[in-house]
Amino acid sequence: MKLIFNKKPIFKLRIIITIIISFVIIITDIYSNYFLELRYYINNKISPIYFVLNKPFSIWENTLNYFIEYNSLKKNNKYLFNKILKQNIELYNLQKIKHDNNNLRNILQLPILKKRKIILAEIIPMLFPINKDLIFINKGLKDNIVPGTIVLNDKGIVGQVIISKKKSSQVLLICNKKISLPVQIKNSDTKFIINGNGCTKNLQSEYISTDININKGDILITSGLDEQYPIGYPVGIITNIFFDKKKNFNIVYVKPFIQIEQIKYLVLLINSK
Repeated sequence: MKLIFNKKPIFKLRIIITIIISFVIIITDIYSNYFLELRYYINNKISPIYFVLNKPFSIWENTLNYFIEYNSLKKNNKYLFNKILKQNIELYNLQKIKHDNNNLRNILQLPILKKRKIILAEIIPMLFPINKDLIFINKGLKDNIVPGTIVLNDKGIVGQVIISKKKSSQVLLICNKKISLPVQIKNSDTKFIINGNGCTKNLQSEYISTDININKGDILITSGLDEQYPIGYPVGIITNIFFDKKKNFNIVYVKPFIQIEQIKYLVLLINSK
């Protein structure tokens, strides 16, 4: 059975009608506010639905961005921390080198170096020192260091070697109770003996006559009477004078110039014999 109407003309007609309607809508939208108000009305009605439908995606996107930014900040912080740490280490090393250079410069400028043969030594650090009045140095018998060798630095007398091994030596500090040092007041002929009194205390003199003029703040230097320590080398400063009423003598307390915790380099005076 044949169809009365052909389908092709109907399809073409629909297309033409659709185009005409579209054209009418466009013209109406241009010259009228009707469709504008209609769009606003439709948008207001469907915007809550759009917001609800878009919420899961928005949460997922925000969460993803948060973790991306967090990981990026974490990496940057780690990089900056390592960079600052590296720079601080380099700065510390530069300051340490500068400090060591200043110490060596001061030691090499000592006048005594022009008169005596010397050897530069470095303190061997000890994590848990047993005796505070003993230090170890990195020079020994192979460097002609023998017991009795005098040790000093740019600040003053440090002590003397008591034990020498092949590559190291032990130095007894002047604060040790076994040390006696002949001294004199700077710019004066007043001479006397001071002894070690333990490295937690000041040096202490033997009994001194009250007739001798001694004052607080006087600087003591080596007198050289023992022909062992160099003459005129700094020892310390008088901090207190105690008068013993029973024996009618003065006792002088002296703060040594050396600060062993700040010493790294030392000078060893080699015997000329």
